[in-house]
Amino acid sequence: MTFDPHKSLLPVTAPPLAKALDILEERLFALPVEMISKDPETADVALLDHLAWENSVDVWDANWPEEIKRNVIAASAELHRHKGTPFAIKRALAALDVRAELLEWFDDPASLAPGTFRVTAYVGRSLSGAQEIFIDDLMVRTILAVIERSAPVSRGFDLTVGAALKSTTRLGLHASTIQSRTARMSVVQADATLPVTTGLGLGASALTITTTRLT
Repeated sequence: MTFDPHKSLLPVTAPPLAKALDILEERLFALPVEMISKDPETADVALLDHLAWENSVDVWDANWPEEIKRNVIAASAELHRHKGTPFAIKRALAALDVRAELLEWFDDPASLAPGTFRVTAYVGRSLSGAQEIFIDDLMVRTILAVIERSAPVSRGFDLTVGAALKSTTRLGLHASTIQSRTARMSVVQADATLPVTTGLGLGASALTITTTRLT
């Protein structure tokens, strides 16, 4: 690319250095803007992992579907503004296509210990790319991690996870319980057997987890 006096605002008497910088600037403006976009909805998929780090995403998996990645990044700033609130928990899970219902202990003192809360999470899709299985080890670990990073550190919680099936058929619910344990970061036991059924059947799978916080 050479200096073209008909396209430049520089005078014909401009020094060679000014002309060289003018050529360089023209090349930079010719670059496609989408290559350097930081909008999570339009950024190149190869940049999403870096964009998640830049936006301080708390829970991340490089193997998530692209749509989930973009949703999580887009929600990050809002989550940090409201962290420690019921809204933050619901919003963080919504980015994973998980609809959450939250009940505070003072709303149900008969079944919830003081200072705790209950989350019922309805999973709308798989995080592993599977089309039929919604509740798997990856999903449960992710939901637990998201709640742990969004809720107040002092709060314990009960978590029930079920599949939100897009069907008008009445759903049957199979439930099981993982034994309560004390942990700062709750993780599903590696040898736990999850009662998983396909999302195309007539039933939904569910499991219940109880956690407490270290004091």
